[in-house]
Amino acid sequence: MSRPVTLFPVILPVVEDISKLPGKEKVALLSRVSREALKLSAEKSGVIVGELHKDEDDAPIPFSNHYWSVSHKPNYVAAVISNDKIGIDIEEMKPRSESLFHYVASSEEWELSEEKSWDTLYRYWTAKEATLKAVGIGIGGLKTCRIISVPDESHIILDYQSHLFKVEQLCYKNHIVSVLKDTNKIKWIIPANLRKAGNTPRKNTLL
Repeated sequence: MSRPVTLFPVILPVVEDISKLPGKEKVALLSRVSREALKLSAEKSGVIVGELHKDEDDAPIPFSNHYWSVSHKPNYVAAVISNDKIGIDIEEMKPRSESLFHYVASSEEWELSEEKSWDTLYRYWTAKEATLKAVGIGIGGLKTCRIISVPDESHIILDYQSHLFKVEQLCYKNHIVSVLKDTNKIKWIIPANLRKAGNTPRKNTLL
């Protein structure tokens, strides 16, 4: 693993109303905005984004020894770049099927949290997703990636195959974003930061 550095996870709004777009156009738009967020993360890291490709399992392929990860929901996307394997995940926090509680975590994992709530479920879910993305395993590994500590409202420690991972989390506009942190420092880049810098996000358009 490389020496600790500062990572710049970026959150960008999806300005267009994608609810009325056909499936392919919706996917294309979210992909475009995700790559805009990734480019911002790269610029903050002093990296020039190369060609972006995914493998047959839809996992990001590194470019020039740089790893990248993106995630998106209808209203927001998140992206990050790193010198090491990395994962990021964003979810909108809203009630869904109660069966998700059992699906996402075991009773032992739920005992680590002060409350078994929807907010906690999305903390657990996104923390596991970010970790699994970094190790190159899909959602099928959710049960084997286990929460072992919830030290505070912004961090979760996980175990996957006897390796420990530290995730940092940020709540923004009823969404939660998790990014693999480990020993690195995290500096979140959110729309408010961009506006202060005079760099207002452009209206997202299709190529």
